[in-house]
Amino acid sequence: MQSVVGSIRNLNWSYRDKPLFTNVSTDFPSGAFISIIGPNGSGKTTLLRHFLRILPSPKGTIILPDGDLQDYQQIDLAKHISYVPQQSRLEYDFTVYECIAMGRYAHGGRFSTLTNDDHLLITKAMEAMELTQLEKRLATELSGGEYQRMLIARALAQQSSVILLDEPVSHLDVHNQREILSLLRCLVEQKITTVVCVLHDLNAVSAFSDLVIMMDSGKIVAEGSVEEVLTKERIEEVYKVSVELHYTSPSKPPLVMPKWR
Repeated sequence: MQSVVGSIRNLNWSYRDKPLFTNVSTDFPSGAFISIIGPNGSGKTTLLRHFLRILPSPKGTIILPDGDLQDYQQIDLAKHISYVPQQSRLEYDFTVYECIAMGRYAHGGRFSTLTNDDHLLITKAMEAMELTQLEKRLATELSGGEYQRMLIARALAQQSSVILLDEPVSHLDVHNQREILSLLRCLVEQKITTVVCVLHDLNAVSAFSDLVIMMDSGKIVAEGSVEEVLTKERIEEVYKVSVELHYTSPSKPPLVMPKWR
């Protein structure tokens, strides 16, 4: 049986007396690139926030490897889950190295001195995200793509079992989107971490995902492989847009082509 980094069991949640989640259940297998997709307002980001305890959930609904989410101390939760938000910009003059070093707080405390092992892990995280040449650059001077790679490197330095990312490439150009998603894919293939990523671009989902979870109106309407979830009928039903699926070869995932007119 495949191990999991987290499980949701019958999650119910309402916002201002309006039900959003009703009996949501799923598993997040370890060592996978997991994409959460769906139209705006379907509950994707809200689902991540429950895993981070930003939003409250009843005890017994979210289970991590060492037990119930609600029983975790915050420092222990940080060792299991790291988070890369949708958009985040520092307003202070920290260097790239200093920002990545912040990922070590979960292991030593905010005011502790970095050890030799800490410095080694920070260096490895920079190398994985191809940031070594930028370690002394101020974070405020980075491009959008560089900044996003720095946030992922910080999450790597945290040494968590899973990285949650909320639309990490939605504000980037195509080149940077591909570079960052390729680097995340490499982390999975090298068995460094599990990636759970909210994405909008269905072709990126098709190219990089092991598991796809499709949401609509607070429900999981489909989950499985790319081929199982990204069907013409399901995409059209959930996204309310006509599409064509184009297969370049039998061994490659489909290209999703919306009909704009």
